[in-house]
Amino acid sequence: MAIRLKQALILLVFSSALGLIMNSVSGNGISLKGNWPSVSNSDSVVVPPSAEEGDPPFISLDEAAAIYQDKRAVFIDAREPEDFAYGHIMGAINIAYDYLPIENLEVFWDSVASEIPRNRPLVIYCSGSECESSLSLGRDMAAFGWTEVHVFYGGWREWERAELPLVREKE
Repeated sequence: MAIRLKQALILLVFSSALGLIMNSVSGNGISLKGNWPSVSNSDSVVVPPSAEEGDPPFISLDEAAAIYQDKRAVFIDAREPEDFAYGHIMGAINIAYDYLPIENLEVFWDSVASEIPRNRPLVIYCSGSECESSLSLGRDMAAFGWTEVHVFYGGWREWERAELPLVREKE
């Protein structure tokens, strides 16, 4: 009986070691520490240098994630359509406002007003700290009567880094 227990223990150690080795060299290995989505665990809000008094409030990654989980808000991606197609926050709509020809702005505002209720919370984002399209769009949407506009200036890069829900249409 002691020999069989010893053989079972040796087999268990050997198979565990082999499994760990294969897991580490495999391109599809399982993380032993866990690779779980998390937010920043901080309330730090990224604010652009061009922020002014009266701008829509800037929110942190944690706040954006909480608003996202509430499912009432409309997330608006202010980046170019090509960037949006590469990847965006799951459920977001693309309004590439800064890239519209000036002659299309009146039609644009009419269509936005008819599709997004003015009392729905909005979270507007773009690429991150090098992109101010979210701030431009946020200012204008607030000026045109949307009552609950938030700018997530950390944007796509922070959201993606935190591994929060996203969509990739093109690779």
